[in-house]
Amino acid sequence: MIKIEYCGYHTHNPDQALIYRPSGTASYLFLLVLSPMCFQFPDHESVNALPGACILYEPDFYQHYQAEKHFFNSYVHFFAEKSMVDSYHMQTNTLFYPSNIEEIHWILKKIYQEFLNGQQAYGSEMIDLYVQQLLIQTAREQLQRKKPNEQYPNLYHELLSIRGQMLNSCEDPWCIDQLCKILNLGKSQLYKYYNAYFHCSPMDELIRARLQKACFLLTNEASTVREAAFESGFQNINHFNRLFRKAMGCTPGEYRKQKSS
Repeated sequence: MIKIEYCGYHTHNPDQALIYRPSGTASYLFLLVLSPMCFQFPDHESVNALPGACILYEPDFYQHYQAEKHFFNSYVHFFAEKSMVDSYHMQTNTLFYPSNIEEIHWILKKIYQEFLNGQQAYGSEMIDLYVQQLLIQTAREQLQRKKPNEQYPNLYHELLSIRGQMLNSCEDPWCIDQLCKILNLGKSQLYKYYNAYFHCSPMDELIRARLQKACFLLTNEASTVREAAFESGFQNINHFNRLFRKAMGCTPGEYRKQKSS
């Protein structure tokens, strides 16, 4: 389980305060910069960081940074299994600028609140979950930045938004032409970027969402199989039956019997 060594939220130090730990710390350090700072790295590289920059220091890694004037940041020192942190394939010991900065703020605030209320029931479990959420948000952000979006710098967020609408309303009659029109993309471009970001085609993901909804609706024995199919977005019952059997390995009726037994 992840354990907090120390943490701070919206912390102020004296102006131009210097943090210098040539041997690092025994814990991981996630730092959110809230005022301009200068970071020094082992190769003698000097990097000026603006508010909104983040860094995840690994244990025992050189730490050296100083506020240009006001010292203002949020941070968490935590102990965790290296294998767990490594499993997220994050870039460590280097500055990055997340676009989801408000989410990072919120998570660090929740970690700090749980740390202060150390005797609260299930506090250790909540801290473990919040730190993992912090790592996952960081990993997602870094992964997204590796994707091919040079020509369309805002495309990921537009795709993410329309994808959410499509999957939340999977029963609606979505089609590729409709998505292309909304995003102002050609079909080949849509398939290319959707697959790059989400590792599948939009229609494959839509069908999966519809089948998941159908499975849930089939647990209600007051609904017929046909009603479950139509309410999930399938307009052809035979097509629905074929897709359902292929995905679930049984017919909708057999699935219902399995769930009710």
